[in-house]
Amino acid sequence: MAEASRARDSLPSLPQVLVRILDAIYEDQADLQKLSAIILQDAGMTARVIAVANSSFYYRGRRQKSLDRAVLHLGTEAVKTLVITASMRQLFSQFGRQSPRMLKRVWRTALVTANLSQVLAVLTSYPRPEEAYLSGLMVDIGRLVRMSEDPERYRALIAEAGDDQALIRAEQDLYGSTHSEVAADLLEAWGLNAFIADAVRFHLEPALRVRDAHHLVKLVNLGYSVGRPGAIGHDALVAGDILFGLNEGLTQELRGRVSDDVARIATSLEIDIEADNDAYDQLARQSLGERLEGLSQLARLQGELARVTTLKRHAAVQRALLLTFGVQRSLVFLGDDEGQFLQAWLDEDPEPAFQLPLERGRSVIVDAALDGHPVQVAGDSGEPLSVVDRQIYGVCGSEAIWVQPFPQDTGLLGALVLGLSSEQAAQLAGRGSLLAAMGREVAVALGTAPQPPEHPDSETLERRIREMVHEAGNPLSIIQNYLAMLRIKLGEEHDAQLEIGVIREEIERVGRILMRMREAPREMDASPVSLNREVRQITDIFAASVCSARGIELKVDLAPENPPLAQSPDHLRQILTNLLRNATEALDEKGTIRVKTRDQVSLGGRGYSEITVQDDGPGLPPEVMQKLFSPVQSTKGAGHSGLGLSIVKRLVDEMDGIILCSSGTDGTRFQLLLPRAGGA
Repeated sequence: MAEASRARDSLPSLPQVLVRILDAIYEDQADLQKLSAIILQDAGMTARVIAVANSSFYYRGRRQKSLDRAVLHLGTEAVKTLVITASMRQLFSQFGRQSPRMLKRVWRTALVTANLSQVLAVLTSYPRPEEAYLSGLMVDIGRLVRMSEDPERYRALIAEAGDDQALIRAEQDLYGSTHSEVAADLLEAWGLNAFIADAVRFHLEPALRVRDAHHLVKLVNLGYSVGRPGAIGHDALVAGDILFGLNEGLTQELRGRVSDDVARIATSLEIDIEADNDAYDQLARQSLGERLEGLSQLARLQGELARVTTLKRHAAVQRALLLTFGVQRSLVFLGDDEGQFLQAWLDEDPEPAFQLPLERGRSVIVDAALDGHPVQVAGDSGEPLSVVDRQIYGVCGSEAIWVQPFPQDTGLLGALVLGLSSEQAAQLAGRGSLLAAMGREVAVALGTAPQPPEHPDSETLERRIREMVHEAGNPLSIIQNYLAMLRIKLGEEHDAQLEIGVIREEIERVGRILMRMREAPREMDASPVSLNREVRQITDIFAASVCSARGIELKVDLAPENPPLAQSPDHLRQILTNLLRNATEALDEKGTIRVKTRDQVSLGGRGYSEITVQDDGPGLPPEVMQKLFSPVQSTKGAGHSGLGLSIVKRLVDEMDGIILCSSGTDGTRFQLLLPRAGGA
């Protein structure tokens, strides 16, 4: 496993792809789907993300077998960290300098094979084309590992080998294994299924040897054979007929279409696949360094902006921009309370030095703020400027100014005006995403800066609460309607019905909380709740959905006395949902979960009702048991020790109850003691 981790970390990526990923990260709330699409253009980064998602640190009972699921499982911040770490390693690695040609060749082969495998999957009705793409993308990661671990000898080995078959014979003699076997073993170690690993392991086998193999193995074998550089060989055309009955014309057409697609991708990334000149590669490494420096600057800017207070906010922002981006002179324009002007202050002056009417055509700053588009103005541009814009230009005392509006979705109207030297202006000319991120950070800091406390009277406060509850009720109703439509479209047997049911119940609970907010304080309803009824409702949902789908048996044993619970059922439902979800994630097929209720439990002279949730899974590791209900441990723990347990503990405490846990090789058992109605 340690070897698999080292191999994962050593996999190189094209700097051009890393630059594109970092640009996506700059954007507000980096979209996971967009990140996945870009990451899928690079085998090294794809392998790294999937491997980490299936590592022991992130594993929660289910393997992530696609990049989309892996990215969703890790979350935006974890993916950002992975990409930034890989980018730093790539920037300072010797691999890119020594073997840029090989890296580009591997990249092209991976993309062509992946796309051809996916097209063939659709053409031959393989039910999971995304598996074919992922398998094709991984065919040459063994070469990258070998090149990273033994660059000089492996480079010589490739140069001496005339073709793939000669290379794998030479690898077998030198290393005792081929790069295909290295890649397949790594994929299995990283948690991908055996068929994906086999597709990579046997992608260099002759077609006659794989004609009876799994569909996925045949897809990748033919995808690689047809996609090799140069004209399609006779063996590839024969393979198309042997494996899927494809004629020569169709095979040629598929190859041409995919090759054109990959060439367009290369052009969009500014990758010159054919050229031996490394000028493009050096430029890409320079761009990668600039992106990483930009991320570092943004991180430092966030730290400086954390000190922003309501007093002299503009001065704090100006100081932060100086310390992080080296901007000597800047102005912060903010909308006034009446929404009529943009105002900016100089130094310690209590009154604004500039007050610009919110009318188009009066100032480039106002136009940029209203349109949401940045503007760069140079002193020698020859463009006619209004007097106030010329004054602002003069105050900045620079060779150019950059007007960066605050993103409109931050709810803050205004703009940053940056005074730049000609050198700074040239450096930032192509860095619009970085400057947009800068504007967002400033807007968020200014928009969330602490405001002077208000003390509305009780009547005003009640009115505000009622208005907010009413406003919140509308989107909640819309969400409920769409969930109902989604349940119908998916059908009752769909695996997602459980999650939809949980979402619906939580939305209903939010609605009840909002309704309590709008009501005047009153005595809590003390009528007892049927414990058995609440337990039965939750267990029925799990039994009919996730347990049925996974072959897990859910046994429920309810106390005949039907214990009364002197609490609102909302907490109980969330507690049971989290415990059952964790239990199902810890079990394989044919596992068993037992839920039991019991009445008249006495502890310290006080009456409780008992709920037990027990599974026959592998149990919790000792290090997890030591910090079972810790929020820090629970975020990445193994088995079913997820974040839900810290929530469970808090909810049990709020119910004035007790929770106990025991775990061993025969499974894990949670025991809940909740106050009984009447206390006896």
